[in-house]
Amino acid sequence: MDKPTFEELTQLTDREVQILMRVTDQKDLVLGLAGASETVRQKFLSNMSERVRTFIREEMAQVSRTKKGAIEEVQVRIVQQVMQLVEQGHITWPPQSKAKPGAWKKPGKQYADMKRRLRTDVARRLDEMSNEDINEIFRNLAEVARAEGILALEALAGKMGDPFMQDAVRLAVDGTEPDLIMDILKTWLASLEHEYKTKHQKVIEGIMSIQSGDNPRIVEHKLSVIY
Repeated sequence: MDKPTFEELTQLTDREVQILMRVTDQKDLVLGLAGASETVRQKFLSNMSERVRTFIREEMAQVSRTKKGAIEEVQVRIVQQVMQLVEQGHITWPPQSKAKPGAWKKPGKQYADMKRRLRTDVARRLDEMSNEDINEIFRNLAEVARAEGILALEALAGKMGDPFMQDAVRLAVDGTEPDLIMDILKTWLASLEHEYKTKHQKVIEGIMSIQSGDNPRIVEHKLSVIY
């Protein structure tokens, strides 16, 4: 099987480009694209979230002095990653063999109706959703990601009414490493749990102070030291 050149990677589908970028070191991606044609750059940049695209453009602007040999070495490494993905069945090469009989097709009206409902559903905060609501939302988000690629979730993230869920989806869309996503969200969750507990503790201490007849300024000071 002939390997593609770096310039021929424009023949990959958008979904395949997204798969490739998930396994490519970001520094390699910056160097590889810095030495590529504008056509190749646009193919990759158009498959990134807005946040990552801005970062990659800024980083590319800083590698103008990189030696040509170093850039070519990185591009060869990325092509090798493509071939590994071909062997694993995640990417099809050569492109003329991409058409597969019985390939899954995105539903028409039913799918469109689901996306319209999803835009409304995600606009609520988590505390306004039942467990069943959350289950359904993530099932539908998974449907969108499977049908259109995970990048399609970026537009939906912008409509999300809950900051925690919004950031979770954006981290995934950005291609953040799973372990880092978990670490960020667990740290945030711990902070939310602490805040929730602290507020309820203030209620307990406040009502007990009132019950004891404490001076209002003493009540305020006692609650201020709970954080």
